[in-house]
Amino acid sequence: MTCGSCVASVTKALKRVPGVQDVEVDLGSGIARVRGEHAAHQVPELVAALGEAGYQADAATGAQAAHQHPTGGCGSGAGAATKGRGGCCCG
Repeated sequence: MTCGSCVASVTKALKRVPGVQDVEVDLGSGIARVRGEHAAHQVPELVAALGEAGYQADAATGAQAAHQHPTGGCGSGAGAATKGRGGCCCG
Protein backbone atom coordinates (compact mmCIF):
# COMPACT_ATOMS: atom_id res chain seq x y z
CA MET A 1 0.00 0.00 0.00
CA THR A 2 1.33 3.37 -0.94
CA CYS A 3 -1.67 5.70 -0.98
CA GLY A 4 -4.88 6.75 0.70
CA SER A 5 -7.02 4.94 -1.85
CA CYS A 6 -5.44 1.63 -0.84
CA VAL A 7 -6.06 2.41 2.84
CA ALA A 8 -9.71 3.19 2.07
CA SER A 9 -10.12 -0.03 0.07
CA VAL A 10 -8.62 -2.18 2.81
CA THR A 11 -10.69 -0.45 5.49
CA LYS A 12 -13.91 -0.90 3.51
CA ALA A 13 -13.21 -4.59 2.80
CA LEU A 14 -12.50 -5.36 6.45
CA LYS A 15 -15.51 -3.43 7.75
CA ARG A 16 -17.76 -5.61 5.57
CA VAL A 17 -16.86 -8.69 7.64
CA PRO A 18 -19.69 -9.35 10.12
CA GLY A 19 -18.72 -8.51 13.70
CA VAL A 20 -16.00 -6.02 12.81
CA GLN A 21 -16.52 -2.87 14.85
CA ASP A 22 -13.53 -0.75 13.89
CA VAL A 23 -10.56 -0.87 11.51
CA GLU A 24 -7.32 1.12 11.64
CA VAL A 25 -4.97 0.85 8.67
CA ASP A 26 -1.41 2.14 8.97
CA LEU A 27 -0.16 3.11 5.52
CA GLY A 28 3.49 3.22 6.60
CA SER A 29 3.63 -0.30 8.01
CA GLY A 30 0.89 -1.82 5.85
CA ILE A 31 -0.80 -3.24 8.93
CA ALA A 32 -4.53 -3.26 9.58
CA ARG A 33 -5.80 -3.50 13.13
CA VAL A 34 -9.33 -4.85 13.49
CA ARG A 35 -11.56 -4.57 16.54
CA GLY A 36 -14.65 -6.62 17.13
CA GLU A 37 -16.14 -9.17 19.46
CA HIS A 38 -14.53 -12.12 17.71
CA ALA A 39 -11.85 -10.42 15.59
CA ALA A 40 -9.08 -12.67 16.91
CA HIS A 41 -11.03 -15.70 15.68
CA GLN A 42 -11.97 -14.15 12.33
CA VAL A 43 -8.53 -14.04 10.73
CA PRO A 44 -9.52 -16.43 7.90
CA GLU A 45 -12.59 -14.32 7.10
CA LEU A 46 -10.57 -11.09 7.25
CA VAL A 47 -7.86 -12.50 4.98
CA ALA A 48 -10.54 -13.72 2.55
CA ALA A 49 -12.18 -10.28 2.52
CA LEU A 50 -8.87 -8.68 1.63
CA GLY A 51 -8.30 -11.27 -1.06
CA GLU A 52 -11.69 -10.52 -2.61
CA ALA A 53 -10.73 -6.84 -2.63
CA GLY A 54 -7.52 -7.63 -4.52
CA TYR A 55 -5.05 -7.59 -1.64
CA GLN A 56 -2.85 -10.22 -0.08
CA ALA A 57 -2.66 -10.80 3.65
CA ASP A 58 -0.40 -12.74 5.98
CA ALA A 59 -2.47 -14.86 8.33
CA ALA A 60 0.55 -15.48 10.58
CA THR A 61 0.54 -11.84 11.69
CA GLY A 62 -3.17 -11.19 11.43
CA ALA A 63 -4.77 -9.09 8.75
CA GLN A 64 -1.73 -7.40 7.31
CA ALA A 65 -2.36 -5.69 4.00
CA ALA A 66 0.49 -6.48 1.65
CA HIS A 67 -0.61 -5.02 -1.66
CA GLN A 68 2.61 -4.38 -3.54
CA HIS A 69 3.24 -1.51 -5.92
CA PRO A 70 6.17 -1.17 -8.29
CA THR A 71 9.22 0.84 -7.30
CA GLY A 72 8.29 4.47 -7.73
CA GLY A 73 4.73 3.96 -6.49
CA CYS A 74 1.45 3.72 -8.30
CA GLY A 75 1.30 4.45 -11.99
CA SER A 76 4.98 3.82 -12.68
CA GLY A 77 4.09 1.37 -15.43
CA ALA A 78 5.08 -1.91 -13.78
CA GLY A 79 2.82 -4.31 -11.92
CA ALA A 80 0.00 -4.45 -14.41
CA ALA A 81 -1.27 -7.67 -12.85
CA THR A 82 -2.66 -5.71 -9.88
CA LYS A 83 -4.28 -2.91 -11.84
CA GLY A 84 -8.02 -2.49 -11.53
CA ARG A 85 -8.32 -4.72 -8.48
CA GLY A 86 -9.86 -3.73 -5.20
CA GLY A 87 -10.40 -0.05 -5.92
CA CYS A 88 -6.70 0.55 -5.52
CA CYS A 89 -5.02 3.61 -6.90
CA CYS A 90 -3.57 1.31 -9.57
CA GLY A 91 -7.04 1.01 -11.11
